[in-house]
Amino acid sequence: MGKILKLFIHITIFLTISLFGNEIYHNQIKEFDKNFSNSNSEAILRYHHQLKNIYIQSIIQNNTKLKISSLKRLLISSKALDLDASAYEKELKTLGEEPLAKKPAAKEAPKNVVNKVQSAPTANKAALGVEFKNTDVILRFNQEVNINEIKSFLLQSKGTHRYVFDVPGALMGNSRTYESKDIDQIRVAQYDKDTIRIVFSHKKALNLRHIAKDKHLFIGLSANAAAVSTKPYEEKSGIKKINAKNRVIVIDPGHGGKDAGAVNGKYREKEVVLALSLKLGEELKKRGYKVFYTRSKDIFIQLRSRTRIANDKNADLFISVHANAAPTKDKHASMEGVETFFLSPARSQRSKNVAELENKSDIEEMNHFSKQTYLNFLNREKIIASNKFALDVHQGMFNELSSKYKIRDGGVREAPFWVLVGAQMPAILLEIGYITHPAESKRMFTSSYQTSLAIGIANGVDAYFRKNN
Repeated sequence: MGKILKLFIHITIFLTISLFGNEIYHNQIKEFDKNFSNSNSEAILRYHHQLKNIYIQSIIQNNTKLKISSLKRLLISSKALDLDASAYEKELKTLGEEPLAKKPAAKEAPKNVVNKVQSAPTANKAALGVEFKNTDVILRFNQEVNINEIKSFLLQSKGTHRYVFDVPGALMGNSRTYESKDIDQIRVAQYDKDTIRIVFSHKKALNLRHIAKDKHLFIGLSANAAAVSTKPYEEKSGIKKINAKNRVIVIDPGHGGKDAGAVNGKYREKEVVLALSLKLGEELKKRGYKVFYTRSKDIFIQLRSRTRIANDKNADLFISVHANAAPTKDKHASMEGVETFFLSPARSQRSKNVAELENKSDIEEMNHFSKQTYLNFLNREKIIASNKFALDVHQGMFNELSSKYKIRDGGVREAPFWVLVGAQMPAILLEIGYITHPAESKRMFTSSYQTSLAIGIANGVDAYFRKNN
């Protein structure tokens, strides 16, 4: 009786928050429709992030109407900011919807907004695009760049050189990270509301150059300009550091032992996910994190034991690693790419199919989780944190892979994976490729591909902690 009462209270509170929240979200959407077409670059970015938040909330609440409203407007804001809107377009089509119907304010929004940004005063300078080329980063602005406005300095600590460039303006879209054999890391992010910060991090000193040409800024080892004058600067002046040694990450290689997972001839899911998980663990340890595995050899681990290990270790993050498989033989050649999932009761049919495939080995244990327990675990804060974690890891993983391989981006999705249900911390499930795809299956088992994956995932972990310290 006490458990039933507790569940009733939880549901009542959740419904109250949802109803109140929905009114706020609908008011934000009305504000968007009314003001977006006349907004400057800073307001455009604010609206875009606001819409992404509404979209996340629609997933949490399984509110299709709210999801459609946010997706239609995300299409407009993405195009106005020169961002890739294909994922939103696809999602709308899966819901049987078309982009926002043409009406006076919304119809001209993308066109008017772009014109507004291009002719905006200096205070509204915006970086519309970022490109990494070998050892250089290139930023494309909406107006001419003044080289004299750029501030640069050097931070040095424990064998790491950080060359920092502060550029006036707003960065359209999320932060970006790039790594290469010549430079450990290049990161571009919004430092404050008026400043874009570009940081080159390397174990040795670099001879960086930068040049402004028309609406482009070039920074790097090969940029055609005089060497940047950099001077030592106090560590306290700005880079947000990660205290990795206090962070615990549990890595869960899927399947194992009697459970081979997906199989394609000699290729078995349990083997490739274990190999990658061990590489990922070593990469994270190198960066200072404390790492535990649910399994480090070919043994079968029960479903409930996987998340219990993470909970017992008081982990900050839980990463479950899997390989995908096409449902039928005729789709083996067409289905490929990397995907990242976080736990949610809301899901597309495709996400549902992937979850059913991965849940198959856990069928005997599903009765361990009653429907009530399942609902109790799906708290709003955990879903939001897991969604943020999934976005950062997927971006890091895809950035690293796409710099070396032709890879399909399956995006970040929500699905009811049972292995994630018991985790008390942000938890995600990675599908590192399709074991049934002729080329991808071979590539997944190579050491070079696994190394790139491990670095990309670790970059995503770093990004998550930087944003959520």
